[in-house]
Amino acid sequence: MNKIDFEYYENTSEIFDFLKDNDWSVFLCSNYETFSTERYDIISCCPIKKVIAYQNATIVEFNGSKKVYRGDPIDVLQKVMKASFSDDYADLPFSGGAIGYFSYDLGNKYESVKPVGIDKDNIPIMAFGIYDWSIIIDHERKKSILVYTTENKLIKKIIKRFKEKNFASQREGRYSINSQHTSNLSYEEYVEKFNSIKSYIEKGDCYQINFAQRFSLEYDGDTWEIFKKILMKYKAPYSSYMNFPFVKVLSYSPERFLQIKNNIVETKPIKGTRPIHLDNEKNLLLKKELIDSNKDKAENLMIVDLLRNDLGRNCIFGSIKVKKLFEIETFSNVHHLVSTIQGKISEKSNIFKLIRGCFPGGSITGAPKIRSMQIINELEPDRRSIYCGSIGYISFNRKVDLNIAIRTIIATKNSLHFWGGGGIVYDSDVKAEFQETLDKIAPIIGVLESSDS
Repeated sequence: MNKIDFEYYENTSEIFDFLKDNDWSVFLCSNYETFSTERYDIISCCPIKKVIAYQNATIVEFNGSKKVYRGDPIDVLQKVMKASFSDDYADLPFSGGAIGYFSYDLGNKYESVKPVGIDKDNIPIMAFGIYDWSIIIDHERKKSILVYTTENKLIKKIIKRFKEKNFASQREGRYSINSQHTSNLSYEEYVEKFNSIKSYIEKGDCYQINFAQRFSLEYDGDTWEIFKKILMKYKAPYSSYMNFPFVKVLSYSPERFLQIKNNIVETKPIKGTRPIHLDNEKNLLLKKELIDSNKDKAENLMIVDLLRNDLGRNCIFGSIKVKKLFEIETFSNVHHLVSTIQGKISEKSNIFKLIRGCFPGGSITGAPKIRSMQIINELEPDRRSIYCGSIGYISFNRKVDLNIAIRTIIATKNSLHFWGGGGIVYDSDVKAEFQETLDKIAPIIGVLESSDS
C-alpha cells in the first residue's frame, strides 16, 4: 500500500463531485465543522471486489466473474477480506477495506424473524465494496491523504488534481421533486398500531418498541445534488452518500452503532428527543425537560442494558463499562439523550462476530430485542430495508466505524423513501410520539418540498 500526504483540501464535497459518477462511489462525511470529535471524511470508488447479499444467496464479484455463497453474509465478507488484514497505517481510520451497508432486514434473517410484505425493489440485504484505495481528509490535522495499491489512470488523475489544488467540476447536477410526501400510515392507523404496542407492553411481551412510519415522494435527477442540499440543513456526524447501481443511499445519521479501535469497541445509543427551538430561553427549557425526564432516562437505560448484554457475547468479561450516561447532544433539528458504552473484544472472538452479535442495534428495535423485532414486523406496513441497519466501513487495519442508519433516505425507481420513528413505552403519549416522528424528518421534508435544483 502506498501513501501520499497532500495539502489540506477542506471541501470534500468538491472532491466527491469529481468522482461521484464512478462505479460504486462512496462518501463518508463527518461534518467536522459542527462535530469536532469526528475528524475524518473518507472517499472512494471502483472497488476491486463487491459482496452483495440477498435473502438466500451472497454474490462475490471479482474481475468480471461471480461466485455464489449460501452461508452467512457476514462470514462471506470476512472470508473475502481475511487475506488483506494488515497492521500497516495503523494511524489512519481507513487503509483500504470494506465500505457499504448492512440492512435492517439482515437482522431479521439472523434472528429468524419473518420479514413483512414483499420487497418490490429487491434491494440487497447487505452490500460492501472492497476498496484498495481511498482519499482521507483529516480535518483536525489539516491534511489530505491518499492511500492506494496501484497507480492506475484514476489514481494518476487524483494525484494531478491534488497537486493542482483543484477538484472543481464544471458539471452541475439537477433534480426535481415531483410529488408531495405521503406516509404509509394515516394518523388513525398510527394510533391503532400504537394501541397494539401498548397492549403488548401491558401483557409483558416487551418493555419498549421502536416504531416507525415510512414517508415517500417521487423525484427525477441527481441524488447527489439532493444529498448536498439536505446536508446544508441537516448536518450529522455519521453522514454518508453511496452510489450503488441498485440503490442510492443518503444518510444523515446522528448515531454511532459500533466503532472499533485496537479491539476496543464503543457504541453510542440514542434514546430521548426534544425539538430545537429558535428562542434560546425556550431551547434551554427543552434541554432541561429532556435531562429531567424520568421516562426518557428509563427508556435510554433499557437500551444501555440491552447493548451491554449484546456486547457481552463477544467482549472480555468485566470489560464493559458505561463511560457516559444520559448526555445531551444537539443536532440540526433535535436534542438527543446519548449514552456511551465501551468493551474489549475477547481473544476468542473477532470484529465480524461482534458485529453479528450486536446487529441490529438495540436502540432501533426495543427490548427484549427479538420479540420487539417480531412486533415491528407485524405492525409496520413495509420493510425497513437499509433504514435502521448500519452504514460505514471495516478497514484492513482492523478499525471499524458503523452508524445506525436513521435519518436515512433510499432512492430507487424514481422514489425517495425515508422514515421517522421513536421508542414507545408504557407511559408514552400517542400524540407526542407521532409528533416526534415528524420532528425527526422535518428538515428532509423542508428541503425537498421547498425547492428543487
